This record gives sequence, structure tokens and C-alpha cells, in this order.
Amino acid sequence: MKNNILYIVLYFVMMAVHYFIWNQLGLGFESLFIRYYIFLTLLFVMVITVMNIFRMIYPDYLGFVFLGLVMVKLMLIMIVTNKLKISEVPNYEYHFILPYLISLTLVTFYSVNLIKKD
Repeated sequence: MKNNILYIVLYFVMMAVHYFIWNQLGLGFESLFIRYYIFLTLLFVMVITVMNIFRMIYPDYLGFVFLGLVMVKLMLIMIVTNKLKISEVPNYEYHFILPYLISLTLVTFYSVNLIKKD
């Protein structure tokens, strides 16, 4: 349970730091930022929840579940970024791809810890 809280806290620290930088740069597009992070947070929580469920049911297949969830997450993020028209934000590569990669890194570390426990 401690590991879950650690990864969730790290995720929200990343979000707060990014929001602070966003405001300091004065980019605008706050509603786009908030909608993107709501979606990214839902994906983050979904992956952690599904990994925990599959850990109880099929602990031997956690690696495959992780790979499948990463593919689903990448597919969904591509669809949402096109729908939100993120490319209109200046330097959108840094503001939207980096948070995705950081959340993916957190999920990867979380998954590795789950696999090591089994």
C-alpha cells in the first residue's frame, strides 16, 4: 500500500510542478491543460488498478498485462491529443509528451515492483 501512495504522490507532484511552470510561462490554454491532465490521471489510475486486479487473479501474467495496458494507453492518448488539438499550444511537445512519458515511467516502476513481489 505504501508503494501505491508513493507513485500517486509523485504523479501529483509532477502535475503541480508542470502547472506552476505553465503559469509562469503564461501560455494560456488552461482548460486544455486541465482536460489533458484529467484524462492522463484517469489513465494512470486505470493502469494501477488493472495491474492490482490482475496481480490477484493472474500473477504470472503481469508482464503481458503491462504491455497490453501500455499499448491501450498509447492508443488512447493519440486519439485524445488529436481531439483536443494540442498542437495549437506553443512547444506542445514539451508540455504534453513529457508528462505522458513521466507517468509512463512511474507506471513502469510500479509494475516492476509488482512483478518483483511475485
